[in-house]
Amino acid sequence: MARAVKRCGPLAEDAAFSGRKAFFVMHLIVITGFLGSGKTTLIVKLVKAAMQKGLRVAVVVNEIGEIGIDDQFMKKIGLNVWEILGGCICCTLAGDLVRTLQELQGNYSPDVVIVEPSGAADPGNLFSALGMSRIQFLTGTRRIALLDPLRMDMLMAVLEPLVTSAIRQADLILINKADIASPEQIEQTRRVAADTNPVPAVMVISAKDDLEPRVLSEILSWLT
Repeated sequence: MARAVKRCGPLAEDAAFSGRKAFFVMHLIVITGFLGSGKTTLIVKLVKAAMQKGLRVAVVVNEIGEIGIDDQFMKKIGLNVWEILGGCICCTLAGDLVRTLQELQGNYSPDVVIVEPSGAADPGNLFSALGMSRIQFLTGTRRIALLDPLRMDMLMAVLEPLVTSAIRQADLILINKADIASPEQIEQTRRVAADTNPVPAVMVISAKDDLEPRVLSEILSWLT
């Protein structure tokens, strides 16, 4: 059974944004990746960079269980985070994500919403739900697959359907951990990405460092 959406951060309106609703648009960034791939680190960097550009940002996370570890971490650094409890937004609670976006639009009017779905489900279900919802104020969706070259062999051996689905759904592929992965590991990961989905750009990053301007421009491509 679906659980209620829990508000984990203040989403207070201010007068400066109340007049935007008549012509409001929202951009969605969905970042997929398995636990330990660096999603939360990347999101924190991306949020800070987007805010420096004057964008109003919200983050939606999903954790299976009663307490979301990433949610608790993000609250400590002052980000507005909503957590959907009781399942995975890529599967059983995809409809709740749509309602969350609608509530965010009504109460917070963010320019960008970053969604961190669970790595334990097929992201295709999430994108299907968003497509069927036809949210009028949602003007674009960036689909990022964050890959971990240190564990690509293991992930492909154990979770190949989920890995390949995330890559197929992506329009941007980021290979993380450039600071500690070997050139061979990075190249192997690049080959897996290219063999699965040769269309999107592939960029190598270290999420623990500041995002390079070219990477940020690619993620926030609608601003350029």
